[in-house]
Amino acid sequence: MVKIYAFFFCFFVLITGARAELVEITPSEVYSQVMQIDKEVELLKKHFGIHQEKKADIYRGSLRPRHVWEKSYLVQVKINVLRKKFGLPRNQPNSIEPELNLSPGLVFEQSQRLLAELHVFKKRLGITTQVSAPQQFKGKQPIDVFNRLHHISYQLDVLNREEINPDYVFAEVMRIYEDVAMLLKTMQIRDRTYPPGKEQGIIPADSLTATFELLGEIQRLQQSANIERTDFSIFQKKDQVLPSDVFNLVSMALAELQTIKAYRGLNHYVTPPAVTHQGKNTNDVHQLLRWATRMLFQVRQL
Repeated sequence: MVKIYAFFFCFFVLITGARAELVEITPSEVYSQVMQIDKEVELLKKHFGIHQEKKADIYRGSLRPRHVWEKSYLVQVKINVLRKKFGLPRNQPNSIEPELNLSPGLVFEQSQRLLAELHVFKKRLGITTQVSAPQQFKGKQPIDVFNRLHHISYQLDVLNREEINPDYVFAEVMRIYEDVAMLLKTMQIRDRTYPPGKEQGIIPADSLTATFELLGEIQRLQQSANIERTDFSIFQKKDQVLPSDVFNLVSMALAELQTIKAYRGLNHYVTPPAVTHQGKNTNDVHQLLRWATRMLFQVRQL
């Protein structure tokens, strides 16, 4: 009799399309989990006797969950660097289907992946010390979560004894290049561009400027489709620009590009994973950014 009831229940679910409602997750709940990631990274620093603190910029402005998600992706990249330092194979950072309005719940999911990676790493090293229980927060916004992830990212640099270099930046710009090439193909736009000449003596500040120019093209298309745009002027720097600053802004450009893919109905076109590159320099990054911008310029309207 129980089996019969179970059968009819399953049949009812199938024919009615009944499904459980998703629980809404707030930025404050995400922040609580990101603070756990922060504690785990600090625990690792203490385990290795590292007392250095790398000060991270605190950004003031308004960002969206998609930007926080991309920032968490960068943290994943740096956890992979840590794994490689100890002879562990690199795990492929996950990508996500394009969405016009990514929810905080998806950022929460990403926080759990990051925590799982750190727990596995501790297990492999035989570290049994546990961090304190999560604290509850109220009134947090996506920018708060972003800033905490930015701080964590910098502490991972200290832990890795390695900062982001042009190889990593180039790999992320290649992901943008692949997305733009796919967009042109699906819109049946013949790519008539060619790589611009590689300029010499390029510094990270030049690449940052080139990334803002790429963002300008993305936002031009967002405007044509009435997609709400974001002010990224908080990331503008003129002095002491590092490859990590370019890396950060490139990830924001990639996040914005997802809205265009979603608007075009390209939800199943997930950005391909980054491919490891070696021997790249700032000149290479600058050249590829300019090429991607030229390609996108060919799309006059969505």
